[in-house]
Amino acid sequence: MLIDPASDAPDKSAAILFVDDEANVLKALRRLFHNEPYTAYFASSGAEGLEILRQNAVDLIISDMRMPEMSGAEFLAQVFMQWPETIRILLTGYADFQSTIDAVNKGRIYNYCNKPWNDEELKLLVRNALEQKHLREERDRLSGIVLQQNTELKELNEHLEEKVEQRTEQLKNTMQHLDRANNNLKKQYIDSIKAFSRIIEMRPGIKSGQSRYIAEKALLVARKLGMNTEEKQNIFYAGLLIQIGKMSLQDSLLAEPYYSIPLVDIRRYLKHAVEGEALLKGLTQLKGASILIRHQYERYDGSGFPDGLAKQKIPLGSRILNVVGDYIAYLEGSMTGEVMSVSATINQLMSRKESYYDPDVINTFIKVLKEDTSIEEDVVVELPTVKKSWKNSKLFNGSQNTTVERPIMEISWIQLKPGMEVDSVYFENKPYIKNCIIDQKIINNINSLRENTGKNPVIKIRMGKK
Repeated sequence: MLIDPASDAPDKSAAILFVDDEANVLKALRRLFHNEPYTAYFASSGAEGLEILRQNAVDLIISDMRMPEMSGAEFLAQVFMQWPETIRILLTGYADFQSTIDAVNKGRIYNYCNKPWNDEELKLLVRNALEQKHLREERDRLSGIVLQQNTELKELNEHLEEKVEQRTEQLKNTMQHLDRANNNLKKQYIDSIKAFSRIIEMRPGIKSGQSRYIAEKALLVARKLGMNTEEKQNIFYAGLLIQIGKMSLQDSLLAEPYYSIPLVDIRRYLKHAVEGEALLKGLTQLKGASILIRHQYERYDGSGFPDGLAKQKIPLGSRILNVVGDYIAYLEGSMTGEVMSVSATINQLMSRKESYYDPDVINTFIKVLKEDTSIEEDVVVELPTVKKSWKNSKLFNGSQNTTVERPIMEISWIQLKPGMEVDSVYFENKPYIKNCIIDQKIINNINSLRENTGKNPVIKIRMGKK
């Protein structure tokens, strides 16, 4: 007989099916579990029990062994086949030992309880069985989660390398794009400073081409002395802008070579270094360069201008600019009133080593001249790179009178003067003249061609004398 669960039962945490062919036994079980937090189902035969199982989810079954038509062992065996997760407990008498063994073998029962049972022991048996079932289900649930996560992790790992490669390639492309953009900005900045340097040199009395030569040779010396990137950048910018303070000088003072400037005006002339620093001081990227420009006339023995710094207290970049700047001034004759040869100029510099010039800088500068190097312009990097140039400075070894081929410097057409030794004059990449001493007639022809074509010539002259 099928008996429905009690209608007043609260929300139950587990469902139990009791199966026994004796009504008194079922009544006793009903009373025993009435106040327990379970949903109770009752069946008087194995067949009824199977029908309940088909219609309801049941967590635990307590079945009598001796029943007509279908024994408890047979009933639990069918339950095991169809609902293996349901816990199975057998009620049996002492005389049913062999039947109990059959139930254990066929029905895979969880446990058994002897008749007559002890109420508290039976309730404890049910409670423990349900807790064990709950723990097993929770274990299975967690195992399922772990299995799912492991599966997802395996899939993730299978695609992780591919994703990492994709992201790495994306990052690499982004960095290359940023590097190109950064290099373009740096090149534009350097080009702007070069253009500004050329504008400064358009002022009559300011020598064109010298700033660029000083910047390039000073950079080569800085590299040999192991200066860091920022220091090399500062010295290169300072070389290009080294004459900026001369913009404030009077035309009459600019027109005079240094050797012929009256003593009362020498300090005014040298002050262009301080004014050059002041002009650049507000520009963050040129702050370091402005300091080097200020100290370009300091002397190694402390007798220089404007602060009388000596030896290592003079910025290394200024010590380098001092040597390269004086090298050009001696070659062109503005220091002594006489154009000098490269050999004589080097001897002049060497004679003032440790008084005017830093010995290490002098020695390194001469090595730079002997190594026959110049600056390659068309490479977009942080600063110009260095390459061999057999045209610009070729070394000839003698004994004491080691000579270096005279430097070739690009000047503006407005600074052409009769008697200059021209290396080459080009119009739009086409040669006009090469290797000659120019006179006024050649200068007039160059000016006429410039006016007719609307193009400025590229003029390179040789410095110093043979």
